[in-house]
Amino acid sequence: MYYRVTKVKHQVGARNQMVGVLDSKKDLMKSIEGLQSVRLIEIDETTSMGISLYKNEQQVVNAEEKFKEIMGGMMPYMTGPPEIINGEHFWEFKLE
Repeated sequence: MYYRVTKVKHQVGARNQMVGVLDSKKDLMKSIEGLQSVRLIEIDETTSMGISLYKNEQQVVNAEEKFKEIMGGMMPYMTGPPEIINGEHFWEFKLE
């Protein structure tokens, strides 16, 4: 498994608008080969993290244009460019 982690700085109170943009892009997200899930985490009132799970690194690379299209819809609410890091999953702990 491979992850794209995106840190976004945004305007105070922009959470609902950003969710609206993402909801409107669900069909686009469904068309991304290998994308298994996307989670958003609110760090504070102006910082959020998006964590996207893919099957492998090549699928993250292949999704770049669609990722940019999705992020472009959120630009009106962002206060700076997103910080993006990618990495391979190598350990996990779960309570069953």
